[in-house]
Amino acid sequence: MSGSLVLLLLLDLFFFIHTATSLSTTPYYVLALNAKCRVKPEQREAWIAAIQENQLCTRRDEPGNLQFVVGQDVDDENTFYLHEEFQNIAAFQDHCASPHFCRYDEFCNKSKKKAPLDGDLELVFYHPRDDEPNEHIQKRPIHKNAFGLSVNLYPKASVRDEFLTVISNNKEGTDTTEDLALQYTYGESATVEGFGAEGAENTFHFHEQYAGENHGKEGFEAHTSAPHFSAWEEFVGTDPFEKDPEVFFYRILEP
Repeated sequence: MSGSLVLLLLLDLFFFIHTATSLSTTPYYVLALNAKCRVKPEQREAWIAAIQENQLCTRRDEPGNLQFVVGQDVDDENTFYLHEEFQNIAAFQDHCASPHFCRYDEFCNKSKKKAPLDGDLELVFYHPRDDEPNEHIQKRPIHKNAFGLSVNLYPKASVRDEFLTVISNNKEGTDTTEDLALQYTYGESATVEGFGAEGAENTFHFHEQYAGENHGKEGFEAHTSAPHFSAWEEFVGTDPFEKDPEVFFYRILEP
């Protein structure tokens, strides 16, 4: 075998190993977003129709969309939450250029006399951590009658590693031992160019869903009784946050 052929094979082998290693250690290619908005009461039904049309077309027509959830606050019928996931930033950009998103965006135009939103949209982006690989290539189903959570956590830099260990264990326990747990997605805040939301280090966002009686609240209550959640509560008792956690509860709306 010639020296040049050996060198070529070695280069190919190096490239293969480098590529495989990069893929295995860089899991943050999926883009997730959480959004919160308040809708004017007189525009509530029109907004629900508009967002559900956007949701339907996104799930049906966009291969790069993995999830699109719409939820209503448990206490305020005019406050809503969105959770969306895309295979990558490019897929999200394609979504924003789609005809159905443009229709929805125009409907929400703040300059219109009958603009539906009461105040600004609160929007955050993040890259999910610790998810199974198939969760990054398959659309997630819409779980009707599910109980949803949107959470923002702000751990101190000094406890970041401990925080990530406790959260990772909480997610693993939730995913593997809780029959009524439908989803536990979390990640660190990220910036997406062209959108107002600025990513911040040591800021983490969560989306969770649970099933069971009382529109899924049974599953969430079971979660709070689990051993891995007890470990989380012990950690919370150590004063680990820069500012208070923000937790929002909602019911998943049927499309």
